[in-house]
Amino acid sequence: MIPSARERPSAFSARISEREPILIIHVHSDSTISLDDADTFTAFSVTAPGRDQAAIVAAFGADAKAGEEGHVWIQIQRLHALGGEFGGAKWRDGCDSMIEFARSKGWVDELRGLLRAHIEP
Repeated sequence: MIPSARERPSAFSARISEREPILIIHVHSDSTISLDDADTFTAFSVTAPGRDQAAIVAAFGADAKAGEEGHVWIQIQRLHALGGEFGGAKWRDGCDSMIEFARSKGWVDELRGLLRAHIEP
């Protein structure tokens, strides 16, 4: 019997459980925001220890909005700005390739310029 989509882990959650490198936006306790594993473009998430979805969105101000449970939408321009210090055009090309993949999955809000991010538990 084939497990339902709800019963089988997604490729994304499997990557998280295997702890492969993930491009992570890190919201620190003082509300500063940085990137972890900035040159990894195989998965994308937000980590904010001790913060709920509303607190994560508040840390970003106008650059994020709440998504469905366990997700937030991040301004692509903000992601580009955060990553700008990590390699210029080469970094941007990798990031844009990740965004294109996300677009093919419906994880980009074209109208608002947002990219969907999983919130790390």
